[in-house]
Amino acid sequence: QCLPGHWGVDPVREWLAQAILESAFDLPDEARGYILGRGLPRALAEEMRVGVWRPPSEASPDPVFNKRNGERGHYREDWLTIPMWSPRGALLGVEFRTWEGEKEVRDYRLPEAKWVPAYMGLTPSALQRIWDGGDVWLVEGVFDISLQHAVPKTDVVLACGTARVSRSQMDFLARFLAPEARVHVIFDMDETGRRQIKGFTDEATGKWIPGVPARLERVGIRSLAP
Repeated sequence: QCLPGHWGVDPVREWLAQAILESAFDLPDEARGYILGRGLPRALAEEMRVGVWRPPSEASPDPVFNKRNGERGHYREDWLTIPMWSPRGALLGVEFRTWEGEKEVRDYRLPEAKWVPAYMGLTPSALQRIWDGGDVWLVEGVFDISLQHAVPKTDVVLACGTARVSRSQMDFLARFLAPEARVHVIFDMDETGRRQIKGFTDEATGKWIPGVPARLERVGIRSLAP
């Protein structure tokens, strides 16, 4: 992964990427134990640059970030940082997550995340396995990537962030997935997860909303779900 990305110099991305990388290199043993205990493979956590937020000396140049997280992100001090990278290795955003006490999750995404696919777990080695023809397993949250321990080593587990697949995420699969590969949709079996897999009727409009597997099939992606 790179610092500035591929869209020219962006002071916000530069600031955030530098802070994230410094946080990843300063990961306390207790936080590392928590991450591994939740099942995230060590090599993947390191490649993703998972860390613990340390407020940098300089304030963020983005007023939106400052309002939500504090000028130096000091509202998120000691929270886990899970970066989201583009297929080309540019930073798209970060998920902040508490790892002690009550669970809290906040995310911050750069403007490019609106049209560039943002998966957690999309690393250079993961992209290579997709290029090589591996299947993709879609899960919801970052710690659901622990499924990586149970799938073939040729396959890739990617976290969507929610029980949904955005248009840009689907376009990525249509572009990079090998013709013989399949997408396995493994969302949580709560009401939201089941609706997004099986499809549902929108109560406001009465319109049928197809599930993720059906949407994938419509664009030529072979899909499987529980």
